[in-house]
Amino acid sequence: MIEATQDNTLYENPQGALSNGAGDYMFVGRTQNGAIRRALIAFKDLSAIPAGATITSVKLHFSLSKERSSSTNLSLSRVLADWGEGTSHASGEEGAGGGAATGDATWIHTFFSTQTWQTAGGDFFGSSSAELAVNATGTYTLGSTPELVADVQDWLANPGDNFGWIMTAGESGTTAKRLTSRSNGTTANRPMLEVEFDSTIHDYSGAWFDPTLDGEGYLIFKTEFGWIIYFFGYGPDMQRLWLISDIVQVGTPVFGQTYAFTMFVGEGGDFVLPTKSEDMDEWGGLTVNFTDCGNGVFVLASDTLQKNSNVLKIVGIEGTQCGE
Repeated sequence: MIEATQDNTLYENPQGALSNGAGDYMFVGRTQNGAIRRALIAFKDLSAIPAGATITSVKLHFSLSKERSSSTNLSLSRVLADWGEGTSHASGEEGAGGGAATGDATWIHTFFSTQTWQTAGGDFFGSSSAELAVNATGTYTLGSTPELVADVQDWLANPGDNFGWIMTAGESGTTAKRLTSRSNGTTANRPMLEVEFDSTIHDYSGAWFDPTLDGEGYLIFKTEFGWIIYFFGYGPDMQRLWLISDIVQVGTPVFGQTYAFTMFVGEGGDFVLPTKSEDMDEWGGLTVNFTDCGNGVFVLASDTLQKNSNVLKIVGIEGTQCGE
């Protein structure tokens, strides 16, 4: 479980004078008086997840401590700007907010009182990463979605973009709900992020050959942009044939799943003046299907040639591995 590193509530207020950075609670929805509340929460310390890990599941656990409205959908959306948690602490039930302190997020400010949102009420994606109907008090779990997984995966790779999520509830009618914050005295009620991941580096980079073919093979490279594959061998006229694929985002390969690449060919160049990518012609296609970490079936096909190869990995690139 990963603890929140900051949270706060945006209380609708034209001056941006209210906040609750150090409060025990956060608020979402519209109050009986018609004022909107939105909760901010961030999990910036993702050090428990190994660098390069593949996120497989993300769940948000939280507690609803008070409500005076019917069931409403709580939405979680990714925030687009950094924001602060100051020392403000609202009094009583905290629903009215307290005076904003230096560095607090408010309805107007990302950091009170010097930096502001582009749009009052917070800057966030219009589409939600997850939604859940909430009603009675108790504990809830926002189940994993592809969007939540993508959010955390991106934050792991780009921590500078991790501004957390904003929680909103239905904002027509009376929908206000009170949630416990990370500062709440009951530890078990604080919001927690549950992340499952695969820490194996699924990298098939290296040289792959069909033992039945002489002088032919494939070189696979995994780059930050995707996979690229080279073929070197012979065409139907037994002349040298060198091909290069397009770049394809494969992600974590699944054994038995087929991945398709478009293959290109160009006139021979040299190290001083290699063939430019825009001068290459589409040659045909390559399908790749891994049966395990060291074996696969590659099919190279065009109008004039088809090669079905049962390949095995004979050389890997240092620092790469494939976990079964």
